[in-house]
Parts: sequence; C-alpha cells; structure tokens
Amino acid sequence: MIYSRIQKLNKKFKMEKDDEIIAEAEKTLRKMEKLEEKAEHSLHNIEKYFDRINDKLFSYQLFLLAGYISLVVLPKISIHPLWLLIPFICVIRLILVDYKMMEYHRAFSKIMDLSAEQRKQIAEKSNKATLQSLEVILESLISTVVFIVLLFKVLC
Repeated sequence: MIYSRIQKLNKKFKMEKDDEIIAEAEKTLRKMEKLEEKAEHSLHNIEKYFDRINDKLFSYQLFLLAGYISLVVLPKISIHPLWLLIPFICVIRLILVDYKMMEYHRAFSKIMDLSAEQRKQIAEKSNKATLQSLEVILESLISTVVFIVLLFKVLC
C-alpha cells in the first residue's frame, strides 16, 4: 500500500517535472524564433539601406561626372580626358550592383520553392552584392577626392 502511494507520487512528480521541462523548452523555442525573425528583419533593413545609398550615390556620381567633364572641357586647363574614366567606372559598377541586388530579390521571392543548397547560394550572392556595394561607396569617396585634387589644380 505504501509502496503504491510512493509510486503514484513519483509518477506525479515526474509528470510535473516533465511538464516544466516542456514549458521551458517551448519558451526557449519562442525566443529563438523571435531572434531569427529579428535577424531576418535586420538583414532586410541592411539591404534596403544599401539600396537607398546606391540610389543616392548614382545621382552623386552623375553630378561628379558632369564636374569632371567641365574640368576637361575648360580651355585654359590641361586635364587629360582619361580622368573621365573614374566616374564612368563608378556609375557602371553602381548599375551592376543594382542589377545583382535585383537578381537577389527576384530569387528571394521564390525562396520557399528552393532547396537548402540554392538558398545558401542566394545568401552568398546577397553577401557579395553587399560587399560590392560597400566597394562602390569607397570608390565614390576616392572619385570625390580625385575630383577635389583636380579642382584645386585648376584653381591654383
């Protein structure tokens, strides 16, 4: 009799313990899902901001290109026309980065139909496009510095 009561108490205690473990695991899973959601949202925001920066850089590079052309065309100044390659290259790279980002978003729209390997390739393409976007930002800074140096040559 006492033995059977002890067994019942043991089972009850184990069941309560199991329920606590399950509840704790469910909490942990919910937290992990929220973290994954935040990470995905953050990645989307990074891409969105790089896209906006690229749009602004494209306009800026076109203004720089006009500035380079005006420096080359001025009759009193002897600046070689090859300097025009700098902003042209930046504009072309910006167009290529935008194209790659468009391809990434097109592939991402079908992400549920793709295998794990294809998803991994899409993520790698996104990382490459983001790095190339960062490179273009640095190239734009270099292009600006070169333009300012040429402008000071002209003015001095």
